[in-house]
Parts: sequence; structure tokens; C-alpha cells
Amino acid sequence: MTASTPTARRRANRTFLVRFLAGVAVYLAALILPGVLAGVGVPLWLPALLVLPGVGLMGWANIDMYRSGDEYQRRRVAEAVMLAFLLATPLILAVGVLQFLGLPALNWILAFSLLMLGWIVGTVVVAIRHR
Repeated sequence: MTASTPTARRRANRTFLVRFLAGVAVYLAALILPGVLAGVGVPLWLPALLVLPGVGLMGWANIDMYRSGDEYQRRRVAEAVMLAFLLATPLILAVGVLQFLGLPALNWILAFSLLMLGWIVGTVVVAIRHR
């Protein structure tokens, strides 16, 4: 095998990158197009439907990357997701309960941001742990 021959891991990484970036591009189009088409007469919900295939492509990329990994890589991903769940879920639930007790209603994007932040923290912790 020469240095230029792609390994199975490199092919999987490249496939992930192509699918994920395609999903991000479609997702960004779904966010940008309603603002661009606001004065044209196109219903704003129509370009927003692009969120669905964008999320689908990103999900497909992540699931396929998980499936292409060996047992060690799958364990690392599972630990990162578990830590994200353990960090973000109590915070989201606490905010929900406190809203019933008078806390102002917070946007759902905050909850999603907490989940993403939890996943990032989980990934970093797992990467440091498995160094």
C-alpha cells in the first residue's frame, strides 16, 4: 500500500465530511433563503423546509461515521453523547421547572445550545481521557 492509497478510515472521514458539509450547506440555505425571498411573495415556510434534508444529511453522516468505526471509536462516541446527555438534560429540565415558578420563558434555541455545548464538553473530556 502506497502513501497515496486511501485507507478505509480516510474514505470514511472523507464521506463523512462531504455528507456533513452538504447538510450544513442545505441547512444554511434554509436559514438564509426566507430572508432573501421575503419580498418576492414566496411563502417563508417553503424554503424553511430545507431544514429537513439538511438535518437528514448531517444525521446520516454521523450515523455512518459511527457505524464505520471500530469498537474503541464507538465507545468514545457513546461516552461523549452520554456525557452530553448528563450535562444538558438536568439544565434543560431545571429551566423548564423554573419557568413554571416565574422564570421568563426561554427560547428553544437555548436548550439546543446547551445540548450542543454538552456534546462538545463530552467530546473534549473523552478525548483527554483516552489520550
